[in-house]
Amino acid sequence: MKIDFLVIGAHPDDAEIGAGGLLLKMKHKGYRTGIIDLTKGEMGTRGNVEMRMKESEDAAKILNLDVRRNLDLGDGHLELNIHNRHILAKTIRELKPTFIIAPYFNDKHPDHMAAGQLAKCAYYDARIGKIDLGWPAHSAAKIFYYFSHLFYPASFIIDITPYFAAKIAAVRAHDSQFGTAAQELKKPYLHLGISDYILHIEARSCHFGSLINTQYAEGFLCEDILAVDDPYMFLSDAAKVFFR
Repeated sequence: MKIDFLVIGAHPDDAEIGAGGLLLKMKHKGYRTGIIDLTKGEMGTRGNVEMRMKESEDAAKILNLDVRRNLDLGDGHLELNIHNRHILAKTIRELKPTFIIAPYFNDKHPDHMAAGQLAKCAYYDARIGKIDLGWPAHSAAKIFYYFSHLFYPASFIIDITPYFAAKIAAVRAHDSQFGTAAQELKKPYLHLGISDYILHIEARSCHFGSLINTQYAEGFLCEDILAVDDPYMFLSDAAKVFFR
C-alpha cells in the first residue's frame, strides 16, 4: 500500500477536525489518503471505546479513506518514548506516505503535544535503514502540522469550501463527542478549549478562508523551507484566489 497523504491524530476525531477538508479534497483529486489514530480515546469524559471505534469507522466512510489504523498507545498518557516512536515509524514504513500531517506540538492538550512530537521523531526514524522495524526504510517527502486548540501563522492554506459540509459531517460522525450523546452529558464539565467545537471549527475555517479570499480553508505549518522550482507557475496559482 502506498498512501499519498497520511494524517496522524492523538484521538479518533483529531484528524477530522484539523485536516478533514484536506483529506476530502485530496481524495477527490485522486490521491490515496489515510489516518493513524494513536489512541482509542478511552479516557474521554464522553463515550467509550466501542462507541468511538464505530464512530471512527463511520467518519472514515464519509472521508472515503483508503486506510484507517488505531495504534492504541494509551489515551491520557501518550508519551514520547522510543517504543512508541518505533511503533509509529513501523506503520509509516508499511503505508509509505508521501506526506505526513500531524498535530502541531505546541498545544494545550498533552496528548496532542506528544502526538506531534511522536510524529516528528517517527518521520525521521522511518528513514533510518539500520533501525530494524520489519519493513524497509521509507522517507516521506515532508511532514506538515495542523492546529488543534491553539493556532499559529500558517505556512500554507488550502481552500476546502466545496468540502466543508462533508468535513463537518465527518466530525459529527463522532456523536459521543459532538452529537446528542455529548449534549446529554449531565455533570459539570470544564472544557479545555471552546465548549462548542462545531462553532470553533467553522470560525477557524472562516478565518483561514478570509486570508485567501475564500469561504472555508484549513491552515498548515511546515518547519522547513519549501523549495520552488518554477516561481511563475507557483505564484500564479497562489494568486488566483484573489482574482475570482
